[in-house]
Amino acid sequence: MSPETIAEFGADHVIVATGAKWLRDGTGRHHSKQIAISSKAQILTPDDILDGARPAGRNVVLYDDDHYYMGGVLAELLRKEGYEVTLVTPSYLVSSFTKASLEQPRIQTRMLELGVHIEANTALQSIADDHVTVACTFTGKERRIAAQGAILVTAKAVDDSLFHALPSGTPTRIGDCYSPGTIAAAVYSGRKLAEGFGDKEPDFLDMPYRREVTELLS
Repeated sequence: MSPETIAEFGADHVIVATGAKWLRDGTGRHHSKQIAISSKAQILTPDDILDGARPAGRNVVLYDDDHYYMGGVLAELLRKEGYEVTLVTPSYLVSSFTKASLEQPRIQTRMLELGVHIEANTALQSIADDHVTVACTFTGKERRIAAQGAILVTAKAVDDSLFHALPSGTPTRIGDCYSPGTIAAAVYSGRKLAEGFGDKEPDFLDMPYRREVTELLS
């Protein structure tokens, strides 16, 4: 919807949940600023892959500076489709954040079984049309990896253009449009808004829970 169609609809409440988009400039946990990228290089993000786009060449580098599930999922997808995939990550493990959910050993085992090349403790420094330059996160020593395309799984930026185009005080934004986070955070954001629907501004720090209490047997 556009600001015009929203105004025409005449809703009493406008909730904007337009999400966030993956960045394609290398900005993430390791790099706070954009990295050098050739204008001829093919750069893809998870959004592109999920929309059906694919690398033009067969050798691809997937740079995972997100450290959650997405990097491993896309590496598996592309490897099964016949691509030679090199997964580069500044972390010491693939999808290291999934240690919290006890999935990490399975993910890394899966990568190794599929033949995904893993470059841990390694940061992407620049992207050319036929190779990428990476560097050791400890020594800074650089080297090249041949690649005809790069997939950047780094960080997200809110897609809030619609929110800012609406009259001030009219909309409420939730989920990734408010702040990029996990699926659980987005679901909670929607639940919290529903619980306090009609309030001028939901208080996301006020978190009442119904707790089940089990009596201890003496």
